[in-house]
Amino acid sequence: MEVKRVVCPNCKAILSVKNTKNELVKEVHCPNCRSTLKVNFEKQKEPLEAHTYIVPQKKQQVDKGETVIGGVFPTGTIPSPEATQMAPDVKKSKRASLMYGGVVYPLAEGQNIIGRKGTTSKATVQIGTDDMYMSRQHATIVLSTLPDGSLKTVLSNYQNKNATSVDGQDIEPGDQIRLTDGNRITMGRTTLIFRIT
Repeated sequence: MEVKRVVCPNCKAILSVKNTKNELVKEVHCPNCRSTLKVNFEKQKEPLEAHTYIVPQKKQQVDKGETVIGGVFPTGTIPSPEATQMAPDVKKSKRASLMYGGVVYPLAEGQNIIGRKGTTSKATVQIGTDDMYMSRQHATIVLSTLPDGSLKTVLSNYQNKNATSVDGQDIEPGDQIRLTDGNRITMGRTTLIFRIT
């Protein structure tokens, strides 16, 4: 999966666009100004489904060049250095969330609109607070998984006039801040803790 960073020509926001379906041209919408962007990708090769590695030599051996799948060798045998073992490609799946008042608010892959809970709120993550300084659509957190399995999370204001800060640093309109585990995000007068687990 290829990930490209592009700049919106209208509002200058930096977007991370993932090519999950191996498309040559992907159409995306800017979360800030809603303009439509077309991003070109190169044709990708299909990913391998397993890693191959050499197993160290021991006393008994499997025949030279033998390939063993799933790590199961014949009983009482040890592979030679030339034997390979196929191991499944397992990535550590990490999850991101916000914590407030003892409640965990999970974040989904893609764009998360964070805001105060309310009947008219269109936020995808609604925080249970009565803080009127926190907008119903206060900030966005864009969550993407990088090729190495790590998470990339970027916070920006979401067209509101109320204050947002990360660890005491004010977020200006147009700023995009990459979050790390333990960041304290204040929206209005409500402080949330960002967590990666």
